Amino acid sequence: MVAVAVGAGSSTMGTKANPGQYDCHAKALPNEPMFVLLARDPDFQHIVTHWALRREQAINRGERPATDKEMVIEAIQCARDGAKWREDNFNKWKDATTEKK
Repeated sequence: MVAVAVGAGSSTMGTKANPGQYDCHAKALPNEPMFVLLARDPDFQHIVTHWALRREQAINRGERPATDKEMVIEAIQCARDGAKWREDNFNKWKDATTEKK
């Protein structure tokens, strides 16, 4: 598994205000379907980590380019940062969602 430095607030983690290096919105083709998973989702860390490990396995089998390792590293850090964000902001999003209605 790819090693990632421990710590939240990675400069590569994409957010709404500051998209990361691998911003899917910018790279999507016109009308290309996509799925967004927010850090508030209780499955966020597990799903993002699972994706990263599957991508790493594909790299190791030669099915994906070695340059994708940077994306794997960012995804693992994103999973950690998202879990930390969720812990720090637990239940705060309910107020924000209610205010928009």
